[in-house]
Amino acid sequence: MARTHAITLGAVLALVASAAPGVADTATPTLPAVAPAAVAAPTSTVLEVKLHPAAGVAGSQLVNFAVPMPKGLLFDPDEVRVLSRGTELPAARRELALHPDGSVRSVQLQVTTEVSDGAVLQVRLGESPTTAAQPLVDVASTLARADGTAGPRVWVRLPARWLSATGVTGPQVTAASVEGTELDVFDTVCDYDRYGVDAFLPLQGNKDVWLYDRGTALYRGYARQGDLSSLQSAYRETAMYRNQISGADAATRIAVPSAVNDVKYHYAQNLAIHYLLTGDDRFRESAEDIAARVYELWRDPGYAGGADFWTERNAGFSLLAYVWARIVTDDEAALLDQRADEAANAYLAVQNTFPASWTDRAARCFAHTAEAHGESYGTWGCSPWMSAILADALDQYATEREGTAAATSAREAIVRLGTILARDGRDAEGKPFYWMGVGSARDEVDGYDEHWGEPAYVIAMAYFHGGKQDPSLRATALELLTGLQQHGSVPHLRSFNWQCRSAVAAPYYLK
Repeated sequence: MARTHAITLGAVLALVASAAPGVADTATPTLPAVAPAAVAAPTSTVLEVKLHPAAGVAGSQLVNFAVPMPKGLLFDPDEVRVLSRGTELPAARRELALHPDGSVRSVQLQVTTEVSDGAVLQVRLGESPTTAAQPLVDVASTLARADGTAGPRVWVRLPARWLSATGVTGPQVTAASVEGTELDVFDTVCDYDRYGVDAFLPLQGNKDVWLYDRGTALYRGYARQGDLSSLQSAYRETAMYRNQISGADAATRIAVPSAVNDVKYHYAQNLAIHYLLTGDDRFRESAEDIAARVYELWRDPGYAGGADFWTERNAGFSLLAYVWARIVTDDEAALLDQRADEAANAYLAVQNTFPASWTDRAARCFAHTAEAHGESYGTWGCSPWMSAILADALDQYATEREGTAAATSAREAIVRLGTILARDGRDAEGKPFYWMGVGSARDEVDGYDEHWGEPAYVIAMAYFHGGKQDPSLRATALELLTGLQQHGSVPHLRSFNWQCRSAVAAPYYLK
C-alpha cells in the first residue's frame, strides 16, 4: 500500500548536501547534527544491475533480488519499474524494511527474463509501473540449492556506488572513490578473493575461522567493490552460517564448533544485510532468533568492576545483534528497541564509571580490569582493537535513533573513546597497543601487525562525530592507516575477519 509519493532524487541530494559533514550548522550543544546516514546519494533515479547466471543456467529465468535505498528516497515500494533492453518487465515487488523516517530501506523484486552473463536490467525508482504486478514466489525456489549455500540460479550484482550510498552494510565509501589517495590502504589486507569462500570451506570445522562475522566483512567488501566474487562469498557464507542455526527465540543454537554459548560468535548483522539484499525471510527470522539468544547469553550488559567478565567484543556483538535485528524485524520492534537501549545505557555507564579514580571526562575508553577481559595483566585498561566492535555498534545504534538524546550520548561516547585511543593508545613507534592501560596502568605491546586498522577506524569516527573540529584526530587516524599499509599482516582467515569487518569504513569518516 502506498504511504505517500516518492520524493525526487534531486530533493534527496539537496537534503544530503545540507547535512554533509562540515556543512550543517544545526549542532547540538556538544555534537553537530551529522549522522552516518548522510552518505552521498546516487546521482540518478535509474539503477543498472548486472546478471550472472550460475553454471548451466540459461534462457528465461525467474530472477530474485532486492535493491536497498538511501533514507528519504522512496516511500512507495510500488513505484519501481524494471526494464530489459528498454522494455518494462512484469514484476513482483515489496518493501522489506523501513528507515526511521518511514522511507523504504529495501525493495524486493522478482522478474522473469532471458539471462546471459553481464546482461543488464534497468531499475527505475519513483515511477509508476505500466505492467501488471506479479505474485512473489518463495526465494528458495530461485536458488541453486534451497538452503542458499550454493547461491541463486542467477546472481544480480548492484553497483558499488549504490550499495555504499545506501548504507546497507553500514557507513561505507567505494574503493574506487579513494583510489590513489591517502585513504587507499585496505586492498592488500582485505583481499576478498584470497580470503573468500574457497579459502573458508576447507577450514570451516575450525572454530577460529568463524570469529568476527565473515558474512558482514564480505558484504562490506561487496559494498566497497561491487564485484561478483565478494558477493558470492558473502552470500554463500552467510547462508552457511544461517543453515546451521537450530531452534528459535531463546532456544536458538548456533553450530560454530565449540561456540554454542559464546556471545562473540553470535551474529545478526550478516543475516540482516542478506535479507535486505535478497528478501529471503528466513534470514530476517534468524536475525531475530540470534538477537534473542544473545539476550539469554548476555542478560546483564553492565560491568560490576573487578573480575566480573566483560569485554568490548561481547558488548559490541550483543548491541549489533539487537540493532540489526531491529532494522529488519517485522514483529519485534519494541522488544529489540528496549534491549538495545538497555545495552547502550549499560555500556555508557561503564565508560562513565570505571576506573573510579579516573577523572578525565573528555577521554575515556570502556575501562575494565584485565581479569574481566580474561587476561592476566592485572591492570585497568581496555582493548583498542576490540573497541572497534563496540564503537561500530554504538554508531549504528545512533543512526537508528537519529535526533534523540540517545543518539547524541552514543556519539559523544565514541568521541571520548577515539580521543583516548589517539592520545594514549600507541607505543613510541606509533603502533597500537594490544592492551591500553588507563592512567599509570601498564600497557601491553602487540607482538603482531594485525590491529593497525581498528583503532584508526575508532579515531576516525571520533573525528567525524566531533564535527571534524580536532585535526589531530584525523592526523592520528591517517598515521595508523599508513602503518596498516606499510606493516599490516593477514596471516590467517581469522585475521582477515577482524581487520576487514569494521576498519574498512574508516575512509567514510575521514573523507
